[in-house]
Amino acid sequence: MGIVYLRGKADGLIAGYNTASPQDKAKYDIRRLRLVVAIFHFVLGASMLLFLLKNSNLAALIFQLILVVLIIVTLVLANTWAKKKTK
Repeated sequence: MGIVYLRGKADGLIAGYNTASPQDKAKYDIRRLRLVVAIFHFVLGASMLLFLLKNSNLAALIFQLILVVLIIVTLVLANTWAKKKTK
């Protein structure tokens, strides 16, 4: 999915962006937003793969911690770094 986002083919799948008004969409730098969402998917996929390779309680806990931190970082970046600067 990360590759699809980077190629610009899945803007409609970004939650909140797809239903935003044109005025709200204009507030975001779509290239940066795509990058944030693509990195989210790459890290999520890699952490899932690591969890599947080592199936244990510790691996499950680490996966959950990675997921929580990843979601928080993605939300912060999408709402700060991916927004256009206002003059």
